[in-house]
Amino acid sequence: MILILAGIYMFVAVFIDYARIAAFKVQSERMAHAALRSVMSAYDTSLREYGLFGYGDSSGEAIMAKVLNDSVKPSAVKDGFPILDIQWDTSTLSMERELGRYDIFNRQIQEDMKYRAPVDFTLEVVNRFKPMSEEMKEAAHTVDLLKKLQKLYDKREDLLDEAIANQTDSANTLKDLPALIMSPPSPAIYDEMMEETPKTAAEIAARYTDYLSKKQADEGLPFNQQQYILELARYRTGVGNVVTGISMVLQPAQQAHQMKLEAAQTLIDEARNLNEEMKRVIAEGENRSQNASYEKVGNSNLPGQSPPSTGSGSEAKDTRSLASELVRADSLFDKVKEHIRSQTSDFNQVRKDSLELSTQLRNVTGQSGVPVKPAVRQASQVTERYMDSYVRSGASNVILQSKQLLEEDRGSDAQRKANDKESKAKLKDIKRILSQIENGHSGSTEAFKQLEQYYNANIAFNQASREEAKKAEIAGDPYDSGGDAMNGMDSLFGGMSGLLDSLGDELFQNEYALAYFNSMDFGQLLDWTEGSGDSSEVFKLENQELEYIIYGFHNSSGNIAAAYAEIFGMRLAIRTAEGLIENSKLGNPLLVLSAAILYGITHAIADMVKLSKEGSLELSKYIKVKLTYRDHLRLFLLMHSNNERKMSRMLALIRLNTGVNPDEKQTYASGNIRSSVKLWFLPGVIKSIGAVMGNADQVEDGRLFIDRRTDYSY
Repeated sequence: MILILAGIYMFVAVFIDYARIAAFKVQSERMAHAALRSVMSAYDTSLREYGLFGYGDSSGEAIMAKVLNDSVKPSAVKDGFPILDIQWDTSTLSMERELGRYDIFNRQIQEDMKYRAPVDFTLEVVNRFKPMSEEMKEAAHTVDLLKKLQKLYDKREDLLDEAIANQTDSANTLKDLPALIMSPPSPAIYDEMMEETPKTAAEIAARYTDYLSKKQADEGLPFNQQQYILELARYRTGVGNVVTGISMVLQPAQQAHQMKLEAAQTLIDEARNLNEEMKRVIAEGENRSQNASYEKVGNSNLPGQSPPSTGSGSEAKDTRSLASELVRADSLFDKVKEHIRSQTSDFNQVRKDSLELSTQLRNVTGQSGVPVKPAVRQASQVTERYMDSYVRSGASNVILQSKQLLEEDRGSDAQRKANDKESKAKLKDIKRILSQIENGHSGSTEAFKQLEQYYNANIAFNQASREEAKKAEIAGDPYDSGGDAMNGMDSLFGGMSGLLDSLGDELFQNEYALAYFNSMDFGQLLDWTEGSGDSSEVFKLENQELEYIIYGFHNSSGNIAAAYAEIFGMRLAIRTAEGLIENSKLGNPLLVLSAAILYGITHAIADMVKLSKEGSLELSKYIKVKLTYRDHLRLFLLMHSNNERKMSRMLALIRLNTGVNPDEKQTYASGNIRSSVKLWFLPGVIKSIGAVMGNADQVEDGRLFIDRRTDYSY
């Protein structure tokens, strides 16, 4: 019986200790978690203003030790029987995962923003643009194609005009030659008496017979007996003047014809190459990769109500389909080039006969019977033919024929250039305002310098790449300005398309920026540009935090100027799309484009004023939904998807505003705790059983020791 009772006692004793050990482990686990929670409750309250958590300045080890010691104090109840006499042996605490790390900061943003339900509003923004996606796709496609063609078209036409100008300049070098040969031209040359100094080759030929007779009469006579000294001298002087005059005309004319006509042929070849480039641009322009983003937004199936569609963009598509009319026929280049070759050939004939005439004129004073009249008639006929073909106005003027060929397809160029001139004037006004904003300043210079230091420190902390902010610009050329505006819409719809693919990090970061950071009062900006506002209020850092996050300029005016330019660009893109509809009946695609851009610039400027004065404006003429200044910034956050740099800017602002460095604030704690409990029965048996079962717990001096690791993250 004693043996039986001893076995039963041993069996029951072991299970009693195991029950106590199980309770001990559970209690130790609970106390360890409680201790770590107490440590992490000492977060930095200033960061909480931004929905963030980072450990404060308290001693975590001291908090942990206090909580653990308080948890093992003896019970105050008298005659209590302590089932567990837990003792804490050692504890260690390590903190890591700084808030300034992108992955940690991004996770806390997600935790904070997931309760703010930003998705519905963001989808509402996408729904606003969904009805105009097809129209904007076609408008952007058309502007992109026609802008390229316009540059090539104008350059091609300039080359053709320059080639014609070279022909004209070359021809004009001979304009004084007819007056030296025969003026006015006549089919016959009648003999005349020498009365005055001859001024033309024809007069020299007409008086040649009289010259010979008087020369022969004076020959052999003493000088004082010669009767015709003065008449003969005048004649010889006239011959010399005409010969010199012909030479002075032919020499520069030869250089001009050789250089300018060769250059003209090169210019025609260059114009032909540009014409071929236009064909290639038109062929490649049918496929545009950016269109996929517009189509994805347009075909999206999102919850909520979308405004009715603004159209299919057929007007812009029809205008684009006329682009092939801007291409010149190859026969035109061949014709103009043939005219240049004929001018070269005709000039060579003029030069040949004129030189022959000069040779004959040099001989008239020294020889008898020089056939000068046939040489004069031949030179005159060839020269007159050249003058009729290349200098004088008339149906036979080859250069005018070339000009007429070029002008046949330029019927709308004058109106287009008038539109462009007006557009440039309006762009000059908006650029003046932008320049005024760029030169604005406030008392935030030191704050911006400090902000830049914090930004650079966080970039280095995350080992990210630093990128300089790009200066805000509005192109002075209407076509470049319109093209840049459409590129902005490509980026916007690209951002929306990416948003539809994944409602992830970027969405939460953008909404976080909107929720916690200030933006400028756009109305104050207008007042300041008109001379009645306070620059210290408009440009101070506290009033442009959101703009800084988007653009990243470390000065008081760069971010505001960039926002102003980008809003103007967005309004210009939308209004230009409307302009393509309004002016689609003009026919010539470049005229339609220039009129659409002028329409867009005019209405975009009016939109800027309306947004400033009323605080909101309609999305477009056809979509009557309101957009505020912050709505525009929400869209620009999508367009500028530099997530890492945006996070560094937000962290820099948080550090500046709170005085707390997120790069030094840990968000993750790991605690290691060693505790023990006294075994009541058979500690050796417990140790043996633990060894057999692979338990790492240790038994020393009748106490069981266990280690527990606990982790906690904000």
